Amino acid sequence: MRVIILVVAISAALMLSSIVVHAQDAQTAAEIVASGIEISPADCGAGGAARRDWVVVADTTASSGNAMEYIRATTTEAADALAVCHAAALKNGDLSLRFKSSSGASHQAGGLALRMATPTDYYLVKIDVRRNRALLLQVRNGLEEEIVSVDADVAADLWHTLAVRAQDDRFTVYLDGVWIFTGYDKTFPHAGAIGLWAEPGSITRFDRITMGPTPKSPSWQ
Repeated sequence: MRVIILVVAISAALMLSSIVVHAQDAQTAAEIVASGIEISPADCGAGGAARRDWVVVADTTASSGNAMEYIRATTTEAADALAVCHAAALKNGDLSLRFKSSSGASHQAGGLALRMATPTDYYLVKIDVRRNRALLLQVRNGLEEEIVSVDADVAADLWHTLAVRAQDDRFTVYLDGVWIFTGYDKTFPHAGAIGLWAEPGSITRFDRITMGPTPKSPSWQ
């Protein structure tokens, strides 16, 4: 009888722990989105290339009624897949944005670049909608190296919220209010610009970009 009671008690404790963790995840993601200073998508320009593939478009489903859209018919890699927000620099802190990828494009991927040393050297949090994958990448001289890659349930033609908390070598990532992974890397230790990233061949829109300091007592500690 004692064994049964003990098993039930342990199961209940595990369930409660899971509920608390999910509640903390949702709280942290909400803090990141709500506490930041909003950056206008129009303030983000192409990374050292022509700006023709980045345009501000009217979108009634965007929070401001306008969104930054990347559209390129070819899949050739180009520097203008990166729209650098030059006025926004960050080492430690919180970042978030909303993004939406079109199902009619040959590629469906978008993300957030941070701690940018140059337009070819930065960290990239990438969401690949077609593959249902979320990744943390180190980009050096334009070449990507994977740090973390996990499954992610993400649909095309819908807005999704991507949130990142950077703290020294630790990067905690949330998708639509849910923690998806924590990755570690020390390649880029200094503050750098942030930017919007889209894969050539995709049609991706960005909305509500925010940036802010990490709270003194973050809920994931």
